[in-house]
Amino acid sequence: MEFTLRVTVTHPAASLRAALTTWQVPKTQRHELRIHRRVLVNDRYLHFNEPVSPGDVVTMTIVDTTPPQYLLAPTPLALAYADAHLLVVNKPTGIKTHPNRPDETGTLLNQVAAYLAPRPAYITHRLDMATSGLVVIARDPITQNILNRQLATKTMARSYVALVPTGLPATGTITAPIGRDPADKRKRMVRPDGAPAITHYRVMNTTAGVSRVRLTLATGRTHQLRVHLAYLGFPIIGDPLYSTVAAPRLMLHADEITLAQPFTGEALTVTCPVPF
Repeated sequence: MEFTLRVTVTHPAASLRAALTTWQVPKTQRHELRIHRRVLVNDRYLHFNEPVSPGDVVTMTIVDTTPPQYLLAPTPLALAYADAHLLVVNKPTGIKTHPNRPDETGTLLNQVAAYLAPRPAYITHRLDMATSGLVVIARDPITQNILNRQLATKTMARSYVALVPTGLPATGTITAPIGRDPADKRKRMVRPDGAPAITHYRVMNTTAGVSRVRLTLATGRTHQLRVHLAYLGFPIIGDPLYSTVAAPRLMLHADEITLAQPFTGEALTVTCPVPF
């Protein structure tokens, strides 16, 4: 499948190669663009060592021979943001982010695939099934790689709101490493040989024995927020794995994402209301 991306240069670059590097186009894709002459400047081929100027239009043609395939599930999406390169979708609680089998449907990616069809959807990160909130979906493989790099370099910030029992100190950082729970394959636990995990938190307010907490991820381990808060003795209310305090749902919602717009670098912050 071919993708055509057109980007208007906003800052001068010493070379086309430098511009592509600044835009965080991965090295392997820069190589493919160069050897197959699939990048044009103002609709003509330009050698990679030639400069580009503000106002120049760079057109990249990307070929993905194995785009992701999901069964289509036409369902109304709660779109929080959309542009030519990405979507930010508000995932409801109770559905998975992506299928685990080719024949599986009913996940957020099945819904997004139906929305974008016949173009594919490219996942960048996930939320637990019980967690609601913002998920970023790329519309092409270059944007997916750019967003994945932002996640890896921590230039994409993800913020959550949770409800926990009262008593949590006002602010703090949790640095306990997380690994698998040998007694339950569904769960994770704090353990000395676990992967490094860092969570920042701030208590927003407290009413009727419940604290509303702002949580920010510095790493992205499976169940990280749930495990870290349970480790401190303040498990998220309604958590079926780590809490004994019942609620209609897991009281955890990803309400804010900040990222750098692919190809421009401009800061983009997307928010959505907390449903509890």
